[in-house]
Amino acid sequence: MTDPQVAVVMLGIFVLTIMLGFPICFTLMGMGIFFGYYAYYDPERMQTIFDNRVFDLLVNQTYSVMANDVLVAVPLFLFMGYIVERANLVDRLFLTLQVAARNMPGSMAIAALATCAMFATASGIIGAVVTLMGLLAFPAMLKARYNTSFAAGVICAGGCLGILIPPSIMLIVYAAAASMSVVRLYAGAILPGFLLAGLYIIYVLGRAWLNPELAPKPSDAEVREIKGDRNIAFMMLTSFLPLAFLILAVLGAIMFGLATPTEAASMGAGGGLVLASGYRIASIRSGDIKPEWVDDRGEPHPYNPWFYAIGAGGVTTIFLYVVYFAGRILANAMFDAALPLERTLPFGPGVSLAIVLAIAVAVRYRGDHIPILGIFQPRAAVLRPLYAFGGQAGLVGLGFGVVYTLMFAVLDLGEAFADHEFTPWTFEIGFFVTLFGWMGWKGIDKTGLKESVYLTVRTSAMVCWLFVGSWTFSSVFSYLGGHSLIEEFIIGMNLSPIMFLIMAQIIIFLLGWPLEWSEIIIIFVPIFLPLLPHFGIDPLFFGILVALNLQTSFLTPPMAMAAYYLKGVAPPHVQLIEIFKGVMPFLSMVLLAMVLLYTFPEIAMWLPKIVYGR
Repeated sequence: MTDPQVAVVMLGIFVLTIMLGFPICFTLMGMGIFFGYYAYYDPERMQTIFDNRVFDLLVNQTYSVMANDVLVAVPLFLFMGYIVERANLVDRLFLTLQVAARNMPGSMAIAALATCAMFATASGIIGAVVTLMGLLAFPAMLKARYNTSFAAGVICAGGCLGILIPPSIMLIVYAAAASMSVVRLYAGAILPGFLLAGLYIIYVLGRAWLNPELAPKPSDAEVREIKGDRNIAFMMLTSFLPLAFLILAVLGAIMFGLATPTEAASMGAGGGLVLASGYRIASIRSGDIKPEWVDDRGEPHPYNPWFYAIGAGGVTTIFLYVVYFAGRILANAMFDAALPLERTLPFGPGVSLAIVLAIAVAVRYRGDHIPILGIFQPRAAVLRPLYAFGGQAGLVGLGFGVVYTLMFAVLDLGEAFADHEFTPWTFEIGFFVTLFGWMGWKGIDKTGLKESVYLTVRTSAMVCWLFVGSWTFSSVFSYLGGHSLIEEFIIGMNLSPIMFLIMAQIIIFLLGWPLEWSEIIIIFVPIFLPLLPHFGIDPLFFGILVALNLQTSFLTPPMAMAAYYLKGVAPPHVQLIEIFKGVMPFLSMVLLAMVLLYTFPEIAMWLPKIVYGR
């Protein structure tokens, strides 16, 4: 048996094992080592059992994954999605959009689609989005007398949008597999993503308008029940805008070159922590959550009034500086003032701490008698210990700043740390970082944070081990001549570029029945990538087509994974066949989007060319 024939056997055994349900990443590594041992075995020289290059290959591939800068963004984006999911942001967002779209046909379905799109964008994990929206929006739609199949199709289709709309984790993984720019992929995916979401909304509006019984409009009493005494503008300000700002800030930083995808992902993870902490603190203020610093009667535990005053001074000072910088930016924009916008605090080092101390003294002795100071202090007594925690932590951070300064000034460590730039703002950095960091730590839900970290580590490990196994498997497969054999076979078919695209997309579509998107992108898509130059196909265009195609894989019976995710959390009376029936019209919208992208490739290629010039 020749080496290429061994490679074909290797691929066939792998397909058989994954059909039998073996863990894919370990199957890839095991088969890569087994067949690699055969491929690299040299019978002409004496070898011990472990004297084989396949083990060096496995170690090198593992190191390559660990050193891949692109993949660093994966756990950060995952953490952002998980922490947003566990901060109860999605239910607030759904209720807000439901009230905002109340006068439109199928208002609740449109709100569910918009919520799915935003949450899927922040998360990128189809199972998480469909499951959460199945628990949150699906029962609400059934209660509102929506057709079961119609409502199920909305949840399943909306939950799959996250693998296409940036910042998509799937596109990051594809960029790593194809060795191309994540930024250009994000630019190319924006218009197709919104095209597909727009087609979904048009379909929902049309069906609800033609057949109002599918999606009855909510009555005024139902709207009042959902809305309560809250103003719609306030609901939008506190639920829609924060999450939208976070997503747009992350995506804008990547698109406009202000940050790399990894840096933007870290900013998104930090923003997710801020949102989660802020929403929980707001729930504590409203009495919905009882924090650990209150007793059984709901009264806060005793706290040091000076710590509280220092915390109030720190919060007030930061607010004043935000107003200061915003004023300078507006002055530059409106009056062309050309004011310098240094990234340091004004008035020199130490001044901000003096302002904090002055405000703290005023709060401690005259805080209840000066109205302007009352604006920056919490009216709810339950939040006052939070300021005390922050003030105490700020003093600890100030102490660290003193130690840091002494290390350089007294111990003369400047030469030993020549590459480290000393900053005179050490005191301010230590004080404000620890003040707000400890307030956020006290305010955030520890259980949700622990679960988010665990799920992030688990999912990231799965993706990284898939890369290790896939690269080991593909290296051995190529060494045996498998890639060359497949390439020669496909080129020998004399396919036109359009026929090659159709064939590749059909294969990927069929693979989407038993496999997740991660396995398809990491294992099978690299088989087609070397063929793209021969057919003159841009890898960016191919990647966007794959992302669209994977929507169909998750929605097509009998192995529609999105339908099974929803069935797992749906009420018992909802049959799987009803979910399949509701998914089929949305599947036609995906196929329409693919046809439009085939016909008008500039839908994906226009924005990268405009922004990046190629």
